[in-house]
Amino acid sequence: MRCSRAAAVRAALDRGLAFLEASIRADGAWESHIYDNLEMRGAPAATDYAPFVAALGMLSLEANGDPRARAISARSAEFLVRSMSYPGIWRYWEHLPPDLDSLSVCSQAISWHPWVMLGHNLRLLPAARDDLGRFRTWLAAPEERNPPDSVVNANVVGYLASQGRHELAGKAAAWLAELVREGTAQGTSHYYPDVIDLYDAVTRARGCGAPAFRDLGPALVERIGARRAADGGYGDTLRTARALYALQLLGAAPEGAALEATLERILSRQRADGGWPEHRFWQGRLPPEPPSNGFGSEMLDTASCVEALAPFAAGP
Repeated sequence: MRCSRAAAVRAALDRGLAFLEASIRADGAWESHIYDNLEMRGAPAATDYAPFVAALGMLSLEANGDPRARAISARSAEFLVRSMSYPGIWRYWEHLPPDLDSLSVCSQAISWHPWVMLGHNLRLLPAARDDLGRFRTWLAAPEERNPPDSVVNANVVGYLASQGRHELAGKAAAWLAELVREGTAQGTSHYYPDVIDLYDAVTRARGCGAPAFRDLGPALVERIGARRAADGGYGDTLRTARALYALQLLGAAPEGAALEATLERILSRQRADGGWPEHRFWQGRLPPEPPSNGFGSEMLDTASCVEALAPFAAGP
């Protein structure tokens, strides 16, 4: 990598962390936006502060040694604890039942909490499986509104792997592994719009030690690599950042000119205020209604870009 590129990455990281430090709410909540269309055109229909978003952001900053990242994570952790109910459950919105996506991601973000360390919420998971052993999204919802979602299942498998409870994940993990190997993942997630989201979640669960994903490295590298465009992107900037980080975890990050192009793709999208523009990371409404609302977060996009760029900051 050119020396000037490493310096540019460091400058981008400094500005990105400054943006996050200024944007996080005093109580540790992360802001996200809801749009009344999937293209996220026009002004947001609502502003939201779901624990799920704070947890995802925390996990993206987990390996960052900058004192600002640690301070942001500490404040975020306080928010997650305050919004948690026994035995370790969270609601995306207060009027919704607890969901396994929030349970899995938030539990990983505050893995030190006694309820999580002792596995109190694990006893809820067996009853949340369908007849094929896949996890439903909501802990209490009618079946027609609660089908298994592949990305949600990957997040659950990652949490179970972090707890060493692989037996609970068996059939769900096998289903996901087959989707990756066979290239049949498209359309298996209702809430996440891009297949990169599944490959990213499976890669992270693999890093947590999920046995069913141990041999998926080559397939994941192939699937993610197939998304690479001529400009070095893997879709929008959020997916490019998360794809780059997933490839790093898989030991297959692009090199040379290919890496330069991908880094430039991310760096060139950073705004003057240090943040990155939001993209649709998830979507609603609940099944069986088709998705019609886009959800995004400038803070989460920024944390994802910071995560992807950080390993490339070394050098003069």
